[in-house]
Amino acid sequence: MNKTKLAILTAAVLGISLSFPIFAEDGTDREARRTEVRAQFDADGDGKLNDTERQAAREARKAKRKERIDTDGDGQISDSERTAAKEKYRAKKIERFDTDGDGELNDTERQAAKDARKAKRKARIDTDGDGEVSDSERAAAKEKFRAKMVERFDADGDGELSDTERETAKQKREKHREHRQENRDS
Repeated sequence: MNKTKLAILTAAVLGISLSFPIFAEDGTDREARRTEVRAQFDADGDGKLNDTERQAAREARKAKRKERIDTDGDGQISDSERTAAKEKYRAKKIERFDTDGDGELNDTERQAAKDARKAKRKARIDTDGDGEVSDSERAAAKEKFRAKMVERFDADGDGELSDTERETAKQKREKHREHRQENRDS
């Protein structure tokens, strides 16, 4: 990559990172964000989000994301806006992990990004902060995931996932994986 292209890329990445605070590493932890969401959407004041409050929080998050990506303000996310959002994400990732400064991620840098994601996931599960995930922490994470799946896919409201509901969840997961792979490939 020649110096002009590198300078343009650097300026673009810097501009993007300054323009979009969502991409900034602000140090805000997950619990602090959850506390904020609870404070904003806990209408009944019980300290927890019920289904209605949780749905309102989801809708607000979707609207905020849509507003950020919908640069022409028409209320729709076009292919070009979606592509631009992907490019901004990629630029952020390159800025963070491109240690050799060539504007691309080589295998080592990709592995560093993957390791960072794994460490972030591990930190969420490691509730006692000892750097290791114990059996009880793993079981708690698994139960939390199961409860989330029931909440999301339990169409008949019986508190369990039927074979049909499991199949629906599986199809959604597959579709999500395919979408992520398409994003990586494009």
